[in-house]
Amino acid sequence: RTPSSVGTTRIDVLLSLFDGAIQRMQQAEEQLRAGNRPAAVPHLVKGQLLVSELAAGVRTDIDPANGPNLLRLYEFAVYQLSQAKLEGVTAARNVIQTVREGFEAIRPQALEMERRGEVVASGDLRTVIETA
Repeated sequence: RTPSSVGTTRIDVLLSLFDGAIQRMQQAEEQLRAGNRPAAVPHLVKGQLLVSELAAGVRTDIDPANGPNLLRLYEFAVYQLSQAKLEGVTAARNVIQTVREGFEAIRPQALEMERRGEVVASGDLRTVIETA
């Protein structure tokens, strides 16, 4: 199947996860700047969940050179978000934004690989609910 028959491509799903995490971190930063830590907490928790989803997709068995480094970056971001301090949230957002830019840069190649069937199309991925 081609990406157009699947709907959203795998790389675009990944980029959407990054965008959601970054958006939550920005919202948390706004609340922390305003001195409203309780209002920041839901954004921080949702940001942690999104970054954790990114980490869950890392395959260190397929990419032993880069996989562990990605996991460390995601771990750093989740830890910083758990501290609920403006400086840490900003640092986490910067890290996640940088990683996202890297994935954005390889988007054309990822689309081509999905089109050729070299990677599983997003429509063919099974969810945790389907396999549970």
